[in-house]
Amino acid sequence: MQRRLQKICLGLTLGCLVSVVWACQNTSDTAQQPAPDPAEQPTTPPENVASQTPAEEPTPSSEPTETQPTNTAPATPTPEESTPQITDTPVPPLPAECSNPQTQNDMNRCAEVEYEQADAKLNNAYKVVQATLEGPQSEQLVAAEQAWIAYRDIYCDFVQTQFAGGSIQPTVYYGCLTQLTSDRTAELEQSKSTAMGYEEADQELNIVYQDLQSYLTPEEQGLLTDAQLEWINYRDSHCAFDSGDMNTCLAQ
Repeated sequence: MQRRLQKICLGLTLGCLVSVVWACQNTSDTAQQPAPDPAEQPTTPPENVASQTPAEEPTPSSEPTETQPTNTAPATPTPEESTPQITDTPVPPLPAECSNPQTQNDMNRCAEVEYEQADAKLNNAYKVVQATLEGPQSEQLVAAEQAWIAYRDIYCDFVQTQFAGGSIQPTVYYGCLTQLTSDRTAELEQSKSTAMGYEEADQELNIVYQDLQSYLTPEEQGLLTDAQLEWINYRDSHCAFDSGDMNTCLAQ
């Protein structure tokens, strides 16, 4: 059990770091770059670790869903039209028992609702940003969001495998989804910052990544490697959408 807790602590630490690609503050004096310089590309997972396809793991009985973004850019209103109103996704309230859950089933259910709350807030933030965009930038946001969803799903699958079959597995799974979803919302709202430069942030990420790999079985290492590759794809897609300084975006 202690070894499992070490794994999940490191896994969540990695989640905090790898899901830190967030929307940078726009700077007027820096033009958007299409891609980072090859010399500044972040370190990818170590080549000596084979990326294996893990065996299918059980997932909670109630699988969360998220509204997928579409590739349709919002229509630009004509002078005769009023500005379209954004309809917020309702944020569900927590059940009364979540103020003091007494059983593991209660904890699992409360963790699921907390994720539903985070998901609703993300959808609302996404709508606000998407409504301000058109053309290529709108398409870039869609691509970044789809890449984030792919990363979120494979990473949280990796996290929950550490507790496969246990009664706490749903709580761990939904807790992972909630954390990554809240981080993504902060990225879209441009409410996160970092004092690190890109090289320092990349070095710290790789240290945590290697530490976590040392605790895992070969099958788990393969799943973590897959999650890391999905995160890199998401990071690059997000920074291509963001109009600020590329190195700052990569660091964040």
